Amino acid sequence: SVAGVFFPKGGMHALPTAMAAAAEKHGVTFRYDTEVTSVETVGSRAVAVHTASGERIACDTVVLNPDLPVAYRDLLGREPLSLKRLDYSPSCFLLLAGSSASYSKIAHHNIHFGHSWRGVFEDLIDKRQLMSDPSLLVTNPSRSDPDLAPDGKEIYYVLFPTPNMDAPIDWKTEGPRYRDEVVRVLEQRGYIGFGDAIEVENVTTPLDWQDRGMERGAPFASAHSFLQTGPFRPGNLWGENVVFAGSGTQPGVGVPMVLISGRLAAERILGKDPGYASRARR
Repeated sequence: SVAGVFFPKGGMHALPTAMAAAAEKHGVTFRYDTEVTSVETVGSRAVAVHTASGERIACDTVVLNPDLPVAYRDLLGREPLSLKRLDYSPSCFLLLAGSSASYSKIAHHNIHFGHSWRGVFEDLIDKRQLMSDPSLLVTNPSRSDPDLAPDGKEIYYVLFPTPNMDAPIDWKTEGPRYRDEVVRVLEQRGYIGFGDAIEVENVTTPLDWQDRGMERGAPFASAHSFLQTGPFRPGNLWGENVVFAGSGTQPGVGVPMVLISGRLAAERILGKDPGYASRARR
């Protein structure tokens, strides 16, 4: 735990790995690298999913975890008006780095604010442009779990908020330039020699988030405004037996709430409350 924020031993990937192992122990079969292209429906009931290889898999119920507009539009072939009205959060540029540099005065999580806190929101939301005075997050997971990196090495997770894909930014060309800008800002903020110390890296841009099924390239989904939070967030059931999970549905964004969304999805399918359970088994 880092000041009340928990971090799993073995890194964030340890969490889904452990959940998959528990599921397999109870008879669940996972099919990786299998792209689902559509959900076949009859009336208000899903009857099968179709894959990119042409396979049709009959189903009793379907759980979908892309962002809701993507799930409805690309898999169910529907676009509810209520989803078109959603306001979306900003996106982010993410740099993951394996490094030979260590910074003794930083913590596991480090938030560095620019001089103009309000200006960040004006840039990202109102002007839809990159931050002129960046605020950023640097996470150093190997500080809490040294086994995540080889001896004498560190890993860093660097997050810069950006506008989402509504902004007129071509990330195919802007991505490499902004990567260098991120490194420049880090070194300016005290991470001396950060760029030269990088031995392996991975970059994720808003375009990449969009390609992974996140509407408008926003990994934080629809904005957490009052009327889009908790019970006001889009519901997790369509028809009789299509259930949604993830940050786009109730209760919201963040690992703990997304895990709760999974539990709520399970209760929709298997729950005993007739007012909440779907008709998946009927």
